[in-house]
Amino acid sequence: MKSIVLFIPAKIYQAIVFFRNFLFDVGIFTSVKVNQPSICVGNLTAGGTGKTPMVEKLIELFKAHRSIAVISRGYKRKSTGMIIAAEEHGVTDLGDEPFQMWKKFKSDIALVIDSNRNRAVNYLYEKHPESLILFDDAFQHRKIKASINLLLTTFNNPFFRDDYLPMGSLRDHKNQVARADVLVVTKCSPNLSKSDVERFKSQLKIASTQIYFCSLKYQEIALEQLKALRLYKKNELVLATGLASTTELEAHLDALKLKYTLLKFPDHHNYTEKDLQTLNAFKCVLTTEKDEVKLSGLKTKMTVLKVAHHFLFDQEGEFMANINAKLTPN
Repeated sequence: MKSIVLFIPAKIYQAIVFFRNFLFDVGIFTSVKVNQPSICVGNLTAGGTGKTPMVEKLIELFKAHRSIAVISRGYKRKSTGMIIAAEEHGVTDLGDEPFQMWKKFKSDIALVIDSNRNRAVNYLYEKHPESLILFDDAFQHRKIKASINLLLTTFNNPFFRDDYLPMGSLRDHKNQVARADVLVVTKCSPNLSKSDVERFKSQLKIASTQIYFCSLKYQEIALEQLKALRLYKKNELVLATGLASTTELEAHLDALKLKYTLLKFPDHHNYTEKDLQTLNAFKCVLTTEKDEVKLSGLKTKMTVLKVAHHFLFDQEGEFMANINAKLTPN
C-alpha cells in the first residue's frame, strides 16, 4: 500500500527534475563555467554515498601539490550568508561536515560556506585565484559548471536500481549520470572481485565515463582500547549516529565483536540536552567524526570511529593521474 501511495508523487518528482535539467541542457537556464581548476563532488541521491569523505580524500591527495579551497553550503548550520571559516567559527556557524573538514585541514584549505555558490566562487577568484576549488555536494547546483563532475553512487544501492523521492532516495534524474566525468562506486566490499566489477559495469551501461571502486576503511582501534570496549555489555556501550546509512558502520563494529545499543538519529542531527542525558546514561559512546563535533556537552567516555575511502585494485594512483590530466588545460 505504501508503494502505491508514493508512486504518483515519485513520478511527479521525476518529471520535475527531468524538466529542470532539460531547461539547463537547452540553455534556457544558464550555467557559468568556473575559471579555476575545480571539482564538483556530488551524487544523485539524498545522502549516504560518502561525499564529504571524498572531499577529504581529494584534499589528502592534492594538498601537497596545490592550494585548495572548499565551497559548501553548510547544511543545517544556524548562520546565514557567506562565511569564510576562521578560528572563531564553530559547528553551528559552518555546519557539521564542513566544521569536521575545517578541524582536520584548517592549515591546508580555505573554506567558504555559502548556499550561493556563484558568490563563493567570485570571492575565491579575488582571494585565492590559484586554488583548486572543491565543491562539496553541488552536482544539482547547475548554475555553476566545474572542470570535473565527480559523481558517487554506492555499490549495494546504485542510482540505476533506486526510485525517485519519496518512494526511493533519488533527488536527481538518472539520466544526469551522463554529466559525470568520473564515477566513483563507494561502499564496496574490500573483497570485491573483478567479475563483480564487470557485472556492475554491464548494468551501469555507460562506456565513456571513468569508473573507480572504493571501500570504506575504518581507522584501526588500538588493541588495548578494543579490549576495553569488548568488556562493555550491550546496555553500557552505545553507537550514536546522525548518518543517512549505518549499514557499513554496524558491520564494522560487529566484525570487531562489540556488543552495543544503536541510537540512530536523522542525518545531520543536532543533539539536544535530552539526547545528551540519554547518552550519558551509558558508560561509553561510539560515534562518528561528523557527530563528534556536535557532542561537546557529552560527559561520558567517547570513542570516535574515523573512516576514509580506500581505492580498490590499486586505483588511487590512476585516479589521481586522471584527475590531474582533466584539470590541466590542453
